[in-house]
Amino acid sequence: MVKKSKKYKWLLNFLSTKIPFVSSFLILILSFVKYGFDDSKAMLVLIPIFIWAMLKVKSFDFISVLLFGFIQDFMDGTPFGLNIFIFLLLYFIVYYQKIFPIESSFIFSYLSFATLTFLLLTIKYFFIYFLFTNQLNFVNTIISWTILTLFYPIFYVMIKYLYERFVGKYQ
Repeated sequence: MVKKSKKYKWLLNFLSTKIPFVSSFLILILSFVKYGFDDSKAMLVLIPIFIWAMLKVKSFDFISVLLFGFIQDFMDGTPFGLNIFIFLLLYFIVYYQKIFPIESSFIFSYLSFATLTFLLLTIKYFFIYFLFTNQLNFVNTIISWTILTLFYPIFYVMIKYLYERFVGKYQ
């Protein structure tokens, strides 16, 4: 029985390193669903980027965030590099913050997420307004932010479960 568990430990370790990327990619796919409001889509992938960066998992690195930003730029039709910049900025702010222990309480992480995403989405839409269109529809920002904050608790519970059950155990 002991030999069998050692035999599959490498497989469990390998699979645990892929969970952050795969779960984030699945959530990224949900980002392209229209919610019936105007033309707004929520960038739901901001949620796993925030949570995995908060948990400081070794297997979720900035290369994955860069890839997700590239895919989001391509699928949204936004100027190339804008979502990459927003995603990387969120990732580095959360990953390298040392002032507050975000992972210690759900309420604090929820409020931190809501504040950061509102600021980043505002930056994104103002950037698009000033450099490209001159037609700022700030309602889309509010709708996108509201959808993000509503989905945050659901994805938080799912990702926290994956972390505690699989990723944190085998890394």
